[in-house]
Amino acid sequence: MNPSYGKLVNGAIIHAPTSLNTPSGVIMNPKRLSYLQAGWKFLDLQPPVDPPPEGKEYRISGYTETSTDIRPLFKLVPVVSPPRTFSKLRLINALMSRNLWPAVRDWLDASGYYDLFVAAQDFREDHPQFAAALAAARTRFSLPDSEITAILAESAAD
Repeated sequence: MNPSYGKLVNGAIIHAPTSLNTPSGVIMNPKRLSYLQAGWKFLDLQPPVDPPPEGKEYRISGYTETSTDIRPLFKLVPVVSPPRTFSKLRLINALMSRNLWPAVRDWLDASGYYDLFVAAQDFREDHPQFAAALAAARTRFSLPDSEITAILAESAAD
């Protein structure tokens, strides 16, 4: 695969091979002219020169073609932080420091979450079961959002 040359097929880039089969034989490590004659185009995939504004990043939204080149079209999108992962041990310690662990443990058991809690090594905030348990715990323990935020911050995995 040659990452410098390619074709657009259904909006996706297909990279050129490192050798070309031609009527005159196989061309190993072809030059630009050989790729162009075989229908491949130069991939000019340079990102915009200007850095994105704070909180934004460039994403490719499509491509534009000339007779010899393919260039990406960029759009600015908000930076999306990956979901946080929480350590079970750190969560227990955060709850114990607030004298909440015994009540939470009993609630986990009574709510049917305890087996999941025991089986899990850690939790991701985007997991539907974690989101459901957190919503239920908010209601059950009537903790202010600031306290829940602090507990989760102390529970974040490295």
